[in-house]
Amino acid sequence: MKKITFLKNIFALLLLSTLMFACEDKDKDVSPELSSKAAGIYKVTKLTVDGKDYPLDIAKASITIELDKFSSDVVTGKMKMTIDGDREPDENLGTLNLKNAGSTGIDIYEGTDKVGNVKDDKLNIFVVFEGDEYEMAATRQ
Repeated sequence: MKKITFLKNIFALLLLSTLMFACEDKDKDVSPELSSKAAGIYKVTKLTVDGKDYPLDIAKASITIELDKFSSDVVTGKMKMTIDGDREPDENLGTLNLKNAGSTGIDIYEGTDKVGNVKDDKLNIFVVFEGDEYEMAATRQ
């Protein structure tokens, strides 16, 4: 009888220790940081200025936007452009704040102004520069 009780106690102890180590911490957020999701190099595939499309292939233009992780919800941005084979100076986009927009992806803010969105490796930027409204659609490379 002592052997059976002893074996039951050992079995119970093993079961209990297995359950303790197998439990997951449900409060732990395992999703990547917003900046990790948004960071990358994006190639602009569509440029619209004041509602008019500008075909990049006709102008032999290549535009890339690089977003680099700065902190968990902030990226730094840089735009690189080549037109007719001539490389333009890089445009520093500064620090951009990220906010989770749920099913619509990640919204990008410059200060309090929303300037873009990232979802499914697609980047959309919309800004007003010198009175003109620019919209760019880009795909992660």
